[in-house]
This record gives sequence, structure tokens and C-alpha cells, in this order.
Amino acid sequence: MKKIISLIVFTAALIWSWNVIHSSSAVGFETHSAIQQKFAELIQNTIKSKKPAASTVEILKLWTENIGERKVKAIFSYKFTEPASETNKESFETVIEGEAVLYRDLSEDPTIDKWTLQSLKTTGDNVNYIDGSLITPDNAGDDDKDPSSP
Repeated sequence: MKKIISLIVFTAALIWSWNVIHSSSAVGFETHSAIQQKFAELIQNTIKSKKPAASTVEILKLWTENIGERKVKAIFSYKFTEPASETNKESFETVIEGEAVLYRDLSEDPTIDKWTLQSLKTTGDNVNYIDGSLITPDNAGDDDKDPSSP
């Protein structure tokens, strides 16, 4: 009796795993690729418009994953360099990470997917100074002064 039950459970698990592997995704590979490409363009255009002096915009990571039949989550990380200016004498690199949720809307043309940015959240931003600053105590370089005197 145990052998028959084991065979039935094994067969059911085999059929279930076969169906999971061979089922089609709600959002295809081509759609994920197009979303990633458009999202990278959006990031670059936003940086160019908000920070025109910024240079070397680089997308570090960008991937998408299904979170529902009509929703996709995009996880991203990018960096850009801002040169030294009159107010800030050092050039620095900013690294920003975040995630966005996109929702598939109905479109007038059924052959075109229409994705709307539903939410956008940055989870971290780091500023790395390229040149760095030299910070010294007020009396640095004053070797002839007595350190105990004010």
C-alpha cells in the first residue's frame, strides 16, 4: 500500500514540476528587455536634465521581475560624476540605488504594451569624493610653537 501511495505522490510531483517549468510567464522576456532599456533611458535623461554638469552616467545594475500578472518590479543602481565647481572645489561620484513598480495599463492598440510607473523609491545614495579633502588641525605645520601653550 505504501508503494502505491508513494508512486501516486511521485507522479503528481513530477506532473506538477513539468507544468511549472513549461508554463508561460505573464510577462515575456522581450517585455522585460524593453522595460529595462526604456528605464535606463529614463534614468539617463533625468540625470541630464536635473544635473547638466554631470558626466559619466553609468547603469550599474538593472533587472526586472514579475510581482503579479500585470505588475513588474524594477531594481536599479546607477552612478554619475559631478565635476568640481565654484562652490564645491572637489569632484564627486554619486551612487543611487532604488526600485520601481510598473503596472500594465490597457492600451487602445492591443499589440502595444502600455506600462505606467506606479511607484519609485530610492533606497540608498552614496557620495564618494574623488579627490578628497586634506583636514589638518589648526596648529599643523607650526613646529616652532610650544604644544602646551594656547
